Amino acid sequence: MAFRPGSSLCGLRSFLLRGLPVILTLGCCAALAVAATSITPVIVDVPSQGRATVTVRNDHGREMLYQVTVLDWRVVEGADQYALAQDFIASPPLFTLAPSTSQVVRIGFRSPARQPLEQAYRLVLAEVPRPDRAGEAASVVDFALQYLLPVFVAPHGGAADARLTWSLRADGDAMVVRADNTGPRRTALNGVGLSSQTGADLESDFFSPQRVTVLANTWREWRFAMPAHKRDWPWRIVVLHSGAASRMVVSDADMRTVDAR
Repeated sequence: MAFRPGSSLCGLRSFLLRGLPVILTLGCCAALAVAATSITPVIVDVPSQGRATVTVRNDHGREMLYQVTVLDWRVVEGADQYALAQDFIASPPLFTLAPSTSQVVRIGFRSPARQPLEQAYRLVLAEVPRPDRAGEAASVVDFALQYLLPVFVAPHGGAADARLTWSLRADGDAMVVRADNTGPRRTALNGVGLSSQTGADLESDFFSPQRVTVLANTWREWRFAMPAHKRDWPWRIVVLHSGAASRMVVSDADMRTVDAR
């Protein structure tokens, strides 16, 4: 069974554990402490041998039950797709933690196989709602969360980094920016936009601040609705790379020509 974002996370939530009200997608910091569950790390980089660990700590004031699921993460036609992983597993898949205690979750391949491209997964950690506890006030609501952690398995042989090639085309009433990653590793972008200005300190006329991961050997697109009289302007693509302090202009060397649709 596969899942697409947009409707995918809602479907994924129902598929994994019905009734969990919140999903948190992680991947921008070294540790997480939300709703008294702490997870380290929140971006899991696995060596090419295919083994790593994640530590979960229960800082709730009560015992908690957790479920762990691993999803295969692919990008098909520019959109995320998720399916239950068959070759990459987590152990233990279900565990209970007393207050102020931790559990090490081991993740890895059933049969290690080194790949030429970085492999991507999502580790889903779910707080499982418990039956009503004796003596607990009826007004207490037991909120449960699911956390989605990105997991990346390094390619074999110390392969090079991501290689992005950019293009810009008119498509109906919009201009479409596309980034093709022909490299063996992913790259994360904190924003992509268009600017009609020149010079080093340009500002974006259009900008999407959504964080997007471009996986190895995949592509992503950003659509910007635009009046017809502006579509022929000499637009420049601007990018905010993950970890960068400011936006940069995509150079002509990193651009390719694409015919308008």
